[in-house]
Amino acid sequence: MSKKTVNILKYLFFLTLAVALMYFAFKSVNFDDFIAGLQEVNYWLVALSIIIGIAGYVFRVLRWKILIDSLGYNISPKNVYNAIMIGYLANFTIPRIGEIIRCSVLKKTDKIDFEKTLGTVIVERCYDVIFLFLFLIFVIAIKFNVFGTFVSEKIYQPLLAKIDAIPVFLIVSAIVVTAVILLFVFYIRKRISKIIKGLISGLKTGIVMKNRKKFLFYTILIYLCYWLTGFLVLKSLPATSSLNAMDALFLFVVGAFGWVIPAQGGFGSYHILVALGLGVYKISYKDGIIVATIAHESQVVFMILLGFVSLVMFLIFCRKMRKTDANILQENEKDIYKSLTK
Repeated sequence: MSKKTVNILKYLFFLTLAVALMYFAFKSVNFDDFIAGLQEVNYWLVALSIIIGIAGYVFRVLRWKILIDSLGYNISPKNVYNAIMIGYLANFTIPRIGEIIRCSVLKKTDKIDFEKTLGTVIVERCYDVIFLFLFLIFVIAIKFNVFGTFVSEKIYQPLLAKIDAIPVFLIVSAIVVTAVILLFVFYIRKRISKIIKGLISGLKTGIVMKNRKKFLFYTILIYLCYWLTGFLVLKSLPATSSLNAMDALFLFVVGAFGWVIPAQGGFGSYHILVALGLGVYKISYKDGIIVATIAHESQVVFMILLGFVSLVMFLIFCRKMRKTDANILQENEKDIYKSLTK
């Protein structure tokens, strides 16, 4: 099976998963009620949330540049921004592939070793996981009753009720998938060795990087932006406008797990978890879906638009590079010809 075929199958699998989750998210929602609910939204607050979300992208660019600079490179923030936005765009095809794509973009634009930049991405993700975990602990401590109710009523009890209905073929499928992954690792073990060396080099930057305080400061700003975007969306809808900043933090943590589920762009998974989370506050599922849709789609639309702009800029750069390389090759050929004819 060719690599292209595998990528197509991956895309179709994750697309099917996203469509299925979106179906389950919206299947009980009346379309007319949904449209009526959207008409009640204060879109000025939504616009402000989008601006804050874009500011979060800028802080993410500045944070990643600190790690790259620690490797001994000095690249323009514009190239870092384009790499990140193209990565976001790629995540809408195959989840998490954007992390690989953005490293590939910088390899093309700035000749940085792929494995080294991948190591810096791992460092970023480590900090993201740590901060998300800290937020989770904080939410459990402050909103213990709310979080406990959410886990018990919305996650544990429904799963317990359906656990007996899990078909045997899902267990068999899990075994087969595990076997395929092990075989894949066996056949690319040499490549893995090279990647591990690059990752170690990148991970070292997390320990010896310069401007560590600034890195942490940008990380805090990134998550502050995420928190504020969700808070503004809650305030934009009459049904949820009474919820406070701590409630927004609870929903941010819940929604973050929706993005972690391997569905393209968090479609469906984010909507379901946020709607269920709002159900703890006695917010109707319909209003919960409206909040999730506004919060998710307002950010996704701009991710895609900005990602396409960055992709176009990258393709223009690649075209210029090909022309430059062709001209250099032509000049070298002329010099060789002159030296041979003397």
